[in-house]
Amino acid sequence: MNIGPLALPAGPLALFIGVAVALLASRFSGEKQSDVERALFTALLIGLFVARAVFVLQYLPSYRGDFLQMLDIRDAGFAAIPGIAAGIVVAVVTAIRRSAIRRPLAIATISGFVAWGIAGAVMERSDQPSHVPSISLLDEAGMPQPLARNNGKPLVVNLWATWCGPCRGEMPVLASAQTSHPELDLVFVNQGEDRHTVEAFLADLNLHIDNSRFDPQLTLAKSVNVTAYPTTLFYDANGRLLEKHLGRVSEATFEAMLARLYPSLESSRP
Repeated sequence: MNIGPLALPAGPLALFIGVAVALLASRFSGEKQSDVERALFTALLIGLFVARAVFVLQYLPSYRGDFLQMLDIRDAGFAAIPGIAAGIVVAVVTAIRRSAIRRPLAIATISGFVAWGIAGAVMERSDQPSHVPSISLLDEAGMPQPLARNNGKPLVVNLWATWCGPCRGEMPVLASAQTSHPELDLVFVNQGEDRHTVEAFLADLNLHIDNSRFDPQLTLAKSVNVTAYPTTLFYDANGRLLEKHLGRVSEATFEAMLARLYPSLESSRP
């Protein structure tokens, strides 16, 4: 889901709404409000830490020993279920040990989870095209090519621009993924720039990509309601939209999304 130039990914935005509702509910705790808020933040921080740690351990080879990349949460790599479980355990232990805040803490925690779930469900059902747009874009030779080749492969479309810092960070990851995942059609659609600008950018990064498309009029971005970059769209083999991911991806988060969205491809890979 995109909300203007400062768009936030739907997942973090839904979590933010849940936290805000939990804090709002804690305001009715009277003189114990600060204690309840402290307990909520402790549960949240420990839950996020566990969620990130479990994710990193799950995809540890993808980080290649780069500790700073493991700490870089901009790739939105979190294992939700372990994180939620850890947060609940912290909240329950706190409630057991501190009976004075047990009831308001339970109310605030439950309110936050309910709001998080509702917000996430609403955003998942937000108004956005459900299939690949039937548009043609210019290839490297300046010839119009359909975005979807309808070759029976799942389609992954990356919308990017050279001035976009996160795009520069994820481009090597996606270029490598294009080579290692021939079972996918991975298409790079530059937004609003000319071929020479893109070629200079790729040369500076010493990268080669296939399926490069140019969209000088932002036709694709307008068609799929994208206002911030990078955004990656994941479609199944029938052209149905499975997920819209706003923000950069690391090798680990990209592999995690492929495993979740295209589980049947894992068994078919050579």
